Amino acid sequence: MSTHLVKNGGLGNVLYNEAIVFSGHEGAVLTAQFSPSGDNIASGGMDRDILLWKLPIDPEEELPNYGVLQGHKGAITSLRWTLEYGLLSGSSDTTVAFWDAETGTKKRVGKSHSAIVNDCAYKSQLGFSVGDDGDAIVWDEREKNEVHKFQLEYPLLACEASQDTIYVSGIDSYIRAYDLKTRKLAWKTQAFQAPTTSLALSHDGNMLAARSMDGEIRLVSTKSLMTEGISRVGKAYDGSVGGSQKHLVRVAFSADDSLLGLGSEDPTTVVWGSASRRMVHKLNDHGKAVLDVDFHPTEKIMLTASADSTLVLREL
Repeated sequence: MSTHLVKNGGLGNVLYNEAIVFSGHEGAVLTAQFSPSGDNIASGGMDRDILLWKLPIDPEEELPNYGVLQGHKGAITSLRWTLEYGLLSGSSDTTVAFWDAETGTKKRVGKSHSAIVNDCAYKSQLGFSVGDDGDAIVWDEREKNEVHKFQLEYPLLACEASQDTIYVSGIDSYIRAYDLKTRKLAWKTQAFQAPTTSLALSHDGNMLAARSMDGEIRLVSTKSLMTEGISRVGKAYDGSVGGSQKHLVRVAFSADDSLLGLGSEDPTTVVWGSASRRMVHKLNDHGKAVLDVDFHPTEKIMLTASADSTLVLREL
């Protein structure tokens, strides 16, 4: 495990340098996320390990990697913090797992998927997962079996959740919203012609950011009812980078919803003003595709995960 500085980087306001590279994974890093406080980071990828990191604010401190969670038999495809020291993971081994990140123990394993789990989400003590089997599954870590299963005909690639709704998307190019109380479809919309690889819910719950397989990004209204003649889907963002079918690149909102971050295959990280749809940063911190992006919950810090096996923390 190691850290090093990005070339030509200056001192940071919170971090000890404005851009810091984490090295520790032995393959592509598919997923990474800040904990609710922002003091910790979890990352996972092709090497099947979940690595735990502390926010590097002091260069004199020991290496920021403080833990490794092992137990999945396939790649870690998605991670979500459930509490400051709790995690939900999805894997290509077809399972999801709830972890105690403080003790390093696996609390519960969900085995209801029959194919690769592509994404997971967490909200109000409920976990959610979607996979190549076309299933969107609701989990409660206190219960052995799933709470409910929504079954679709096509592989599902992405999911998000609010207090009362799960949002899913897959290779048929539609985004669907299911009411968790009635367990019925609330609405569906076609944001792109290509499959949707990522969904991110704004913190105010009003919008979904969606990214298509060909690299396009749009906002989608989450309102249950739309005024006649007004589209649920917004205009495409300028400068989004075209993709391929190789990676499920993810998008993320900043904590105040003012920014949208997105990785790409070229490999750069692009940040837009979410309201203006104008590009405000284009960063070249990685050597291969940037697969996941997250923003610190209180500071102007962005986290990126890459196929080059590294993570980068950068102050914006």
